Amino acid sequence: MKHKEKLFKLLRECVETPQESFAVEEMIRKVEGDMLPIETVSDTRKRCNGFTFHKNNHGRFVGSIGLHRFIWTYFNGEIPDGYEIHHRDFDKNNNDISNLELVTKDEHQKIHAAVKKNRCFPKNTSFVCVVCGKEFQAVNRGNNTYCSSKCRHTANHEHDRVEKICLVCGKVFLTDKYKDAKCCSKKCAGKILENQETRICPTCGKEFSTCASGVRKFCSMQCFVKSIQKSETRQCLYCGKEFSTFINSPQKFCSRECFYNSRHKRENKICPICGKSFTAYPSNERTYCSRECYAVSRRKK
Repeated sequence: MKHKEKLFKLLRECVETPQESFAVEEMIRKVEGDMLPIETVSDTRKRCNGFTFHKNNHGRFVGSIGLHRFIWTYFNGEIPDGYEIHHRDFDKNNNDISNLELVTKDEHQKIHAAVKKNRCFPKNTSFVCVVCGKEFQAVNRGNNTYCSSKCRHTANHEHDRVEKICLVCGKVFLTDKYKDAKCCSKKCAGKILENQETRICPTCGKEFSTCASGVRKFCSMQCFVKSIQKSETRQCLYCGKEFSTFINSPQKFCSRECFYNSRHKRENKICPICGKSFTAYPSNERTYCSRECYAVSRRKK
């Protein structure tokens, strides 16, 4: 045992770089059989040497410090400034000391950048959506599993959706298992409630059924657009000229000039003090032609 300890001491004195120190310490631990046990409490919690570590959103187990940094510090002491702990097999859950390596921050970034570059796909690569089976092209970054956010949402909430049969039309539809849905659409739901009424479209004259408490007036979106585009003849409020505009338009003047002139229209008034005629806006409460006449009227009172 004494010869073994002397050999370990000599080996520790010969190291010059952190990498050499890591290799020596790893060899010594293998010879002595000294390994730190990691107890798995659950999928999101582990316990090591009396400390509890929880799994964060990035897949790492952390407490006051990361589990991988804790294990490295336990065996090798404090981590020098500018150095980080790297997982050799890129598995964040494998925190065995033999899988950890001390590298500088720049080297750590280069290692992961090289791996990410090898995983990237060339531009305009075609993928197949795992939900709807649609073929699409995506960039070489991000998740290329789903063609749209709708398919991603469907896949993430697939376990919360169940198939049901519509009580009105018999169509099979998907709905949230927590909802008490009985119909596939609002139209079928209105038929169950007996709350339907027949109306006439003002554009095409076609009859259609809708909810009695609703505000629907047209049978389709096309008829609604046509109603907006219909024009009518109006008379300008300023010059009296006739002009055409859309039915739903609030236009009251034939041009911008008439609108501007209507806002700046003036009328003649007579000053009650001096009898002089002057112009003022119709909405203005001005009564006197000048400040002098106003002062005279105040003195009279």
